[in-house]
Amino acid sequence: MERDKVLTEEIVDFSKKIGIDVIGFGDPIHFERFPKINRPNNYHENARTVIIIGLIVRDIILDAWTTDDKFGINFHFLDSILENRLFSIKDYLLERGFKSKIIPYKPGLFLKDAGAIAGIGPIGKHNLLISNEVGSQIRLRALVTEAFLETGNPITESEYCKDCEICIKVCPANAIKRDGYDRQSCLDYNLSNLKKLSKNTVIWCNICLDACPIQN
Repeated sequence: MERDKVLTEEIVDFSKKIGIDVIGFGDPIHFERFPKINRPNNYHENARTVIIIGLIVRDIILDAWTTDDKFGINFHFLDSILENRLFSIKDYLLERGFKSKIIPYKPGLFLKDAGAIAGIGPIGKHNLLISNEVGSQIRLRALVTEAFLETGNPITESEYCKDCEICIKVCPANAIKRDGYDRQSCLDYNLSNLKKLSKNTVIWCNICLDACPIQN
């Protein structure tokens, strides 16, 4: 089956109209290397395309997490906006006869890997996706659809990071190294150094994000 170039272009145009900063399309075949729970077909058995969208972190307040155990509340401000945009794309596709499924944040897909698979950009040394359009100051979400859309070319290496070690030098957790990224050290530092905005709202460390020279 030939992938639908026209519908793909229409979705790109629609995404711009509803305020999406970055969009990419990935082929589910490239997700086979991940655990089954993190593959597109785990969420939609007839998944033919993964759509990744991103919004720029224009203000640090959008990157805040609010948790209230008493009322069972746990949400991220920018993620809530992203999910709303996904519902708009889902409705747009349904009107054209294609069913879709919005991927939950957890367990979900590996969003940064999905972005690289979709050709949005590479994953940098700081373990963040670097969009070729707007840099690394973005947050991502995804949906899968049975629409057979044109997909991007996967990106496996970062041209931006070859001669740059800024994030390595500024990381307070020493989690970013020349030979890889230490996820546990990053997590431990974040949980011990949450920036509290209020009783229930915090912001995680964004030092490497702010330091990355590839910005919007």
